[in-house]
Amino acid sequence: MKVRILGCGGSFGSPLAWERNGKIDINNKRNFRTRSSVLIEINNTHLLIDCSPDLRQQLYAAKCTNIDAVFFSHRHSDHTAGLPDLRAMSLINNKIIPAYMSSEMSKDLLSHYRYIFEGDHDYRPFMSLNLLQNKFKINDVDITTFKHNHGKIDVQTFRIGNFAYSTDFKKFYDNDIDKLKNLDLWVVGLLRFESHPSHAGFDDIIEYINYLKPKSVLFTHMTALIDEQEVLKKIPSHINAKPGWDGLEIKL
Repeated sequence: MKVRILGCGGSFGSPLAWERNGKIDINNKRNFRTRSSVLIEINNTHLLIDCSPDLRQQLYAAKCTNIDAVFFSHRHSDHTAGLPDLRAMSLINNKIIPAYMSSEMSKDLLSHYRYIFEGDHDYRPFMSLNLLQNKFKINDVDITTFKHNHGKIDVQTFRIGNFAYSTDFKKFYDNDIDKLKNLDLWVVGLLRFESHPSHAGFDDIIEYINYLKPKSVLFTHMTALIDEQEVLKKIPSHINAKPGWDGLEIKL
């Protein structure tokens, strides 16, 4: 399996705007972050989690010309606004790309992007809408998913083999955290150091890591308040964790 961090920035990206750098060192290129998406390649199957507004640029940089399925974590625009960019992937490969999402999210996407899933006048549909099940399969790849809390809404955590992705993360429900044991890699959202009404803070996430004991951790969905070197200084020495960066590839 190969996991590529397409983008690891929060909804604004990082830095915020020209000469609006937040708290990052702009001399460190790893602090320049597009919005969050991740690409998984396993057994010649290409799986995309979320469609950030920067998706075209991200897939071009990854030299990716085919997507077999898309999984959506939730309905916020920084995770869905790149949907129209998948039309090129559909045309290149002459296929309808399946998209998987919760039933609550499907209503929003059909409202905003009906032409993508049902066509409109001269536009034929280029994606199919599928409702998420707790366990399902794409080609010969097994995927499991469950909901975690993101403030006033829920978001999907996805697990594929010993890899898991939990963006926009506040807390787990019930005993769901135990579904993430024995991971080789956990990619988890770290919006900022302090706790936020919809996002766990750094100390909260470290507690989860200490409980789960994944072999490695990458932080994603980071704002311009998160400087790579500052995070590295704060991570306890017994934990194998680091901030992700755009274009980082991990082979598992």
